[in-house]
Parts: sequence; structure tokens; C-alpha cells
Amino acid sequence: MKKRMKKTATMLLKAAVSIGILVYIFTKVVDIRSLWANLREANLSFLVAAIAVYFIVQTLSAYRWYLLLKPQGIEISFRKILSLYLLGMYFNFFLPSAIGGDVFRVYYLHKYTGKLSASTASVFLDRDLGMGGLMLVATLVSALAWTNVEGVPLAPIFGLIGIVFIAANLAIFYRPTYNLLHRLLSLFKMKKADEKVERLFESVNSYRGRWDLIAYTILLSIGVQVGCALVNVLTANSIGLSTAHGWIDYLVFIPAIGLLGMIPLSVNGAGWREFSYIILFESVGATKEQAGALSVLWLVVMIATSLPGGIIYLRQGQKARPQIEDEEIEENGGDAAIENVGKHIQSLSSKACEEEPVSTI
Repeated sequence: MKKRMKKTATMLLKAAVSIGILVYIFTKVVDIRSLWANLREANLSFLVAAIAVYFIVQTLSAYRWYLLLKPQGIEISFRKILSLYLLGMYFNFFLPSAIGGDVFRVYYLHKYTGKLSASTASVFLDRDLGMGGLMLVATLVSALAWTNVEGVPLAPIFGLIGIVFIAANLAIFYRPTYNLLHRLLSLFKMKKADEKVERLFESVNSYRGRWDLIAYTILLSIGVQVGCALVNVLTANSIGLSTAHGWIDYLVFIPAIGLLGMIPLSVNGAGWREFSYIILFESVGATKEQAGALSVLWLVVMIATSLPGGIIYLRQGQKARPQIEDEEIEENGGDAAIENVGKHIQSLSSKACEEEPVSTI
């Protein structure tokens, strides 16, 4: 009961932060009439093209996840994986949690395979490689172009985040650091947590030595980031927004906005995302109203591409519950095993994640 009350209080606080930022933006920062004028004059052809490209981007992301299932011994059709990915998109947007979509991806993949740890590992690594592609694009482009906002260079900031990202990955993939974590959990007598981390470690490390697969999926992740930049370029063109450095600005700013949207102080990045658009794009020549309109149209694109997942959910969301792995039944019981899917993702995705608040990685 106390945990539920705490979660409710946290969600209400996040909602208050999001609403507070949005109210401030649309009453103090931008002229709402000018912003609305930009939206009314948006070219629908560019907007439709942006939605189409974003569908392609999400299909590319689903294919990346499909490839990562092979080392886990999971054989499932790409068509099914695409439907599960669209389900994840829907819940990632419409659930008040940055990992809601991941939980449902694990849940439904587990439904079809019966492999909870393997399903969790595949979704985790998909997120992880998506984050890697995001960091790589943002760091390299900002360094080559020496992009700065208000005189502050972005490359060192991305570089620092990248170092933290690499260090966190070592804790998952590198056995000596995992052994240290194992000893710490044992020291504090966290047996269940230790057992879960061990199972996930073994599942994730099935990718060790698969450098060809890792390299290919990182290339796909880079493609996803370039695709997201293209979506925003098309959306910007719909309202006549042009920036000082063209494509370069989008290749740096869109990953940066994705990172800022992961700040766990609002609902799905709402508020932070819009504020980030205004700060970053105003620095390269856009008006506050144009940048605000761009953020709103990006939201429209995400809503439009998330809706097919809702249709899929209505068609199959009430089907039979999945079979649980024997080890999960013995330890937790069926219901607790499903509930622990979210805990798996929450504890191990805090260093990364996707495509993706609702940003795409």
C-alpha cells in the first residue's frame, strides 16, 4: 500500500513538473498566437512525409531488435516482432513511464517464447545499442562541427556522457566488474537481486564475441538517429523553419533533446522536450514560436505513429497469459514473475534509454 502511494505521489509530482514547464513556456516564453499561426500554416505534405519516414525509422528499429534475438535462440518472424515493437511504441507514449513500452515488449515476447531472461536481455541490449548510436552520432557531429549553444560547446558534454555510458556497459559485459557487483550484492545479502542480475548477465553475455552483429546493429542505430533527424527536417520545412547549419543542427540537437527527455522529473519528457527545442533551435536562428511549433509537430508525428500499436493491442491485448519459465515460478510464482519484468528493465536501463522517452533510440 505504501509503495503504491509513493508511486502515485511520484507520478503526481512529475505531472506537476510537466504541466508547470508547459504553462511557463506557453504563457511566458512564446507568443501563443504566433505559435498557433505557424501550426495553422504547416504544409501537410511535409508533415505526412515526416510521419511516413518515422514509420520507416521504427521499422528499422524493430529489425535491429529482430537481429538481437538470434543469439538468444529466439526464432520468431519479423512480422511478429514489428507488431510487438509497435505495441511498445504505443505504451511508451501513452503510459506515464519512460520504460513502459519496454516492459510490454518483454511481456509479449515472453508470451510467445516462454523465455523471460532472454526476452529481457534482448530488449535491454536493443535499448543499449540504440543509446550507443545516439551518443556516437551526437558526439562525432558536434565535435566535427564544434556545435555550441550560447558559447557552450556540446562535444565535451556528449563525450562525458559517453564515458559514463561506456563505464556502465563494462559493469554488464565485463566479468571482473560484474564479479565486483556480485560481491557487493552478496555483502548486503541481496540474494534475489543477485540471482536476477546473474541470469541477466548470462543472457546478455550470449552476445560476447558477436562483434559482427554488434557492429551491424550499431550501424542500424546510427541510421535510426539520421532518420529521426530527417523527420524533424521535414517537419521544420512544413513551417518554413531554417537553421544556420542545416542538417548538422538536427543531427546534434535531436539526440540532445532525446537525452534531456530522459530526465526522470516529468511525464515522458513532457515540458523538458519542448523547452529543449526552444533553447537549442533558437540558438541557430529559429524564433521561439517556430521552435515551439516544431516541438508540437514532433509530438503529432509520435502520436500518429503510436496509434497502430493501440489497434494491435485491442486485437490481441486480452489473449491468454504467457507461460512462465520454471526458474521464475519456483522463485516468485507466476504473477510475481511478470511483475518483475518491469523491475528488470528499470534497474538495468537507468544508464541508457529508444527510440526512444518518448524519443527513438
